[in-house]
Amino acid sequence: MTEENRKAPLPPLVTMGDPRLSRPSEPVDPANINTPVFQARLQLLARCMTEYIGIGIAAPQIGWFRRVFLILDEDEDESEQKDYQMEAWINPEIVEFSAEQGWAWEGCLSVPGLRGWIRRPLSIRVRGLDAGGDEVSREIKGWPARVFQHEFDHLDGMLFPYRAVDTRHLVMLEELEKRQDWPDDWPAPGAARAPMGVVIPD
Repeated sequence: MTEENRKAPLPPLVTMGDPRLSRPSEPVDPANINTPVFQARLQLLARCMTEYIGIGIAAPQIGWFRRVFLILDEDEDESEQKDYQMEAWINPEIVEFSAEQGWAWEGCLSVPGLRGWIRRPLSIRVRGLDAGGDEVSREIKGWPARVFQHEFDHLDGMLFPYRAVDTRHLVMLEELEKRQDWPDDWPAPGAARAPMGVVIPD
């Protein structure tokens, strides 16, 4: 990252209620990916993800309405210690969803203070372009699949609260932090005791 990009002011997050966040974003012309302008935008998106403390961020969340997002890709070395690398997806596609589904608590930088108990497919098969414009395809499972689907939704103008099966599955963060006092079936069976960052299969 250049010194100029490090010093550039961060754009504010676009938050739920802004009509632009509910509109599909435009595809990226692959011929533009390796241009200085596009790479600078990608670096700015990475800075925002780090400084706003996200595990993923989509370009529309900072007012860049293109089909681009970043997520943390989890690798494990031989000592089984997890190493997280930031991974770019450009013009991503989800080409297959598993029939099996699962539940997890989700939050979003664009929906501050709110969390949702959200159901999604447990695994997906995806393809797209990486930060250098090379084609990538893979199968993703578990929590990484959840994060990919969440960020992918942003590109189609979809936020996690819109996917709630029941509006009672949406809770304020300060209430979620008191979940040890919730009844076992609130707001849905399994939700009160579900660890953060873990998908609970149906």
